[in-house]
Amino acid sequence: MQYKIAMYTRLSKEDKEKANIESESIVNQKSIIEDFIKNNNELKGSEVFSYSDDGYVGSNFERPAIKQLIEDVKQGKINCIIVKDLSRFGRDYIEVNNYLDKVFPFLNIRFIAINDNYDSKNNKYSTTDLDISFKNIIYSYYSKDLSMKVRTGLIAKAKQGDYILSYAPFGYKKNKDTKRLEIDEETAPIVKMIFQLALEKNTYSQICKLLNEMKIPTRSDFKTKNGIRKKYPKRLDNKIWKIEDIRAITNNEVYTGNTIVFKRRKAKCGSNKTIKNDNILKIKNTHEPIISKEIFNKVQPKYITNKNLNPKSIFAYKLKCGHCGYSLRYAYIYKNKQKVEKKYYCHSVKESNNIACRNIRILESKLKEIVFKSLKKQILIYLKEKDKIADKTNLKKYILILEKQQNEIISSRRLIYEDYINQKITKEDYLKIKLEREDLINEIKEEIKKLELKIIEHKKLDEENKIFEKYINSNELNQEMVDIFIKNIYIYDKDTIKIEWKFKKD
Repeated sequence: MQYKIAMYTRLSKEDKEKANIESESIVNQKSIIEDFIKNNNELKGSEVFSYSDDGYVGSNFERPAIKQLIEDVKQGKINCIIVKDLSRFGRDYIEVNNYLDKVFPFLNIRFIAINDNYDSKNNKYSTTDLDISFKNIIYSYYSKDLSMKVRTGLIAKAKQGDYILSYAPFGYKKNKDTKRLEIDEETAPIVKMIFQLALEKNTYSQICKLLNEMKIPTRSDFKTKNGIRKKYPKRLDNKIWKIEDIRAITNNEVYTGNTIVFKRRKAKCGSNKTIKNDNILKIKNTHEPIISKEIFNKVQPKYITNKNLNPKSIFAYKLKCGHCGYSLRYAYIYKNKQKVEKKYYCHSVKESNNIACRNIRILESKLKEIVFKSLKKQILIYLKEKDKIADKTNLKKYILILEKQQNEIISSRRLIYEDYINQKITKEDYLKIKLEREDLINEIKEEIKKLELKIIEHKKLDEENKIFEKYINSNELNQEMVDIFIKNIYIYDKDTIKIEWKFKKD
């Protein structure tokens, strides 16, 4: 059998910090796997593909390279996976065992963990075997224990004055040697200016407008300049100070010389319950302050409104200005003191003098009409295209035909063996015919596997079709339709709208 090998390696952030442990490096893992392949006659000469997750934990499978690997496995591009040990593949023993016991055997994938002496081809038992399961459980508990140790270690460092986050907040820079925050002479004056403007009772939008009129570089400008952000997001061609920037700075206690560790503030959307900040650890006087505690306290809001986090618009979090890329806001149109309609607009006009953004005005009723017509059109196109795909029933029938052929070849192979035993054919002829039959069986198995994968894909398409068919006869746009089908809507003016769909268009 010709193998297409996936060489998977992984290094977590914690492993990276262990500079002395060379054995855990990506390079070293690859070297071990490459040597293993070279010294294995069955694997030697196979096509090898490399997948690496550098800086990702193994406690879950939310890793880009492992996701790509699983996708390639499903597509039939890979039929063998080799790792240094099971912990590199994953530390969640339930998930790892699921792949080794169910997913990979179903897809006929050979899995090898070198240091654990595990090879699915030679394993007589599943991973319920005590040795393998015990190792996976140990890896799982090690991961949880490591997470707690890392957290405890970070708190200890923060108490000593080290700044434990990767990047310094705007107004500061992080000393590479001492790991402490130092005032950045270039950006600290901007922070002082913002607090001074807030102290003078300017609103967030007024502060934004003043900074933008003065052409003061934004936080993102400095990140790009210093290489922290390699590339500025395409959607924000017009880089301006936003209300969110001002709020983030004036509410951050770091500027008073204190460090806040493991701060957590956000509640889940749709929930009115407030999350208690029992996870906050405040460490005082860890670095030089930019503003005084008195000024910080004076610019804090006098009260906090308990806002309902439920979206008030079916287009919530979807509408963007086509010119600056920021989210649109809405206001009500009143008639006889009654709300009659919503209109959407770009709030950037209150923060900058971007003339193009001033043209962003559209009524919700008009927007619903445009989006609904466009969605119905896309649904019709989608269903029409998907109807062209071959029926699953035909695929299943073809699999039955192939399985019948396979059984016939297996039976004929037995007859050939009997002919050889009865000396009706020579040994050379027997071996030749036997190899030919085995090749045919392997070819049929490969074809059956491809068809089974196609059936799985068709099942997914059927589920998608049901979703599309559900809304084909809808009479109006609703929240559920927007959430399911639409990623973003960019408004350029009342007649120019660009919709980004969540589904792939053919």
